[in-house]
Amino acid sequence: MSEERRGPAKVEQFLGGAAVIALVLLQAAFGSGVPAAWRLRRLSRSKAVRQACEDAEAQLRTRLAAIARTYELRPVFSQAVDTCTRGSRIDLFPNSSGGNRYAMTGDLEIIAYFAPSVPMDQALPALIERLPPELPYRSRFAPGPEPDNPGPHYVLDGSDHAWVRWDIPGGHLMTTSPPPGRDRHRLRRQVSTDPAGMTVELAREEHGPLIAWTLSATYYTKTKDR
Repeated sequence: MSEERRGPAKVEQFLGGAAVIALVLLQAAFGSGVPAAWRLRRLSRSKAVRQACEDAEAQLRTRLAAIARTYELRPVFSQAVDTCTRGSRIDLFPNSSGGNRYAMTGDLEIIAYFAPSVPMDQALPALIERLPPELPYRSRFAPGPEPDNPGPHYVLDGSDHAWVRWDIPGGHLMTTSPPPGRDRHRLRRQVSTDPAGMTVELAREEHGPLIAWTLSATYYTKTKDR
């Protein structure tokens, strides 16, 4: 390419890049389809969202009760994490399957800690033998659960999935997860423990080594306005 043509081509590239940046900024300011944060924060505290969260929690706790019966585990305590998150105002590929389609999502995670009904060195082999299989596409890349691998292990739970991990006495012991850092998209986050004030360390002192199951659900979505 001659010098005469290379100059205009560079100008066109620059102007094209500037146009994309301007489009993104305009989308973020005026056309994102995401309401103001204060509106979404009010929605996150609405009766409809609270009821959806309560319904999801009841379903997850029903599944956890079934897990306790299936694997002969004694419930010790649980931690519920309820989070509402604002969607991104900038979506470069709004029509793609991976695009951020939601103005707000509500997600619930319950971490339930159990004590085995027999010593851990006996409980783990029996638990692993009866665990539902990992998803096929994951099992190609990661080994299945083993007694000396504390996890977390990703397993099927009926048509849903779950994470399971456990204490290894004399080796790896679970700890309480640290609180997440600040997130400008987080509208609300509420953490509750049943019984209140219980921690992994306190539960272990009373009940010995623990096994933890984590279940999660998206209980509310608000689609972006287009």
